[in-house]
Amino acid sequence: MSRVLVIDDSPMLVELTVRALTAAGYQASGAVDLASLEQKLTEGPAALILMDVNMPEMFGDDVVEYLRSQKKVSSKLVLYSDISEEELATKARTSGADGYIVKGQGLEAVLAEVIKLIGPPAITAVPPAASEPPPAPAAAAPEAASAPPAKSGGLPAAPATGKRKPRILIVDDSEMTARIIEADLVTKGFEVHVADTADKATKIILKKQTRPDLVLLDVRMPNVNGEQFCRFIKSNSLFKGIKVLLCSGENVEELQRICREAGADGYVPKDAVMSSLVARELNPAPASQE
Repeated sequence: MSRVLVIDDSPMLVELTVRALTAAGYQASGAVDLASLEQKLTEGPAALILMDVNMPEMFGDDVVEYLRSQKKVSSKLVLYSDISEEELATKARTSGADGYIVKGQGLEAVLAEVIKLIGPPAITAVPPAASEPPPAPAAAAPEAASAPPAKSGGLPAAPATGKRKPRILIVDDSEMTARIIEADLVTKGFEVHVADTADKATKIILKKQTRPDLVLLDVRMPNVNGEQFCRFIKSNSLFKGIKVLLCSGENVEELQRICREAGADGYVPKDAVMSSLVARELNPAPASQE
């Protein structure tokens, strides 16, 4: 039996982790609160339960103790959090958990720990076609990269009179960076939304009235990085009309690799964007001569 339960109050992280485990061949499902966990436990035994530490109703290490002492669960129990590894290791030891995973280590660490504790799945499932990100168009990355950032290269066309403004979502954990880019895009006539985490970005994308035409996505972010979030967008048929441009300080070769493998529509080096904006502020257009 290779059933794995993922318990996390972040729907985004639950979906990403369940997708990764399912693609690896495990029977995976998720829950975002304790009531949902109770329901999942009635559906049959699990080989392993991955438990977030900072749940709103109860700490994950307390849930581990509850599952062991009250529910008599024999599943392998693993704590999962972005707290320091030293603190996480202590919580795992004192609660009787079978292991722990630092969220910042990514989905690869989750798969490695699951395989270590319960072994590989008996039969490797073929991932559903929907979970495979579509390949990025061959010309998309260079096109976006070479377009002058100050002219919004690769972005939707300027709005026609009487039509909705093109909507852009900036996802970046640097508030200063996000606000500078936002101000520039607003002056160009775009409707702009900003999120500093993938969770907040997901809530914006899920609402039809705020769903963007394009996501300008930082690559290096906590918990769920830009590459993982891009895969999430591109593998969900609900979001098939959304374009994704990576905007990062990574070197161009790395950006091209991530763009290709995550299915992004293109990339814009962040230093090029920021340099262009700063240069324009420092060198305003000269006043017209009388």
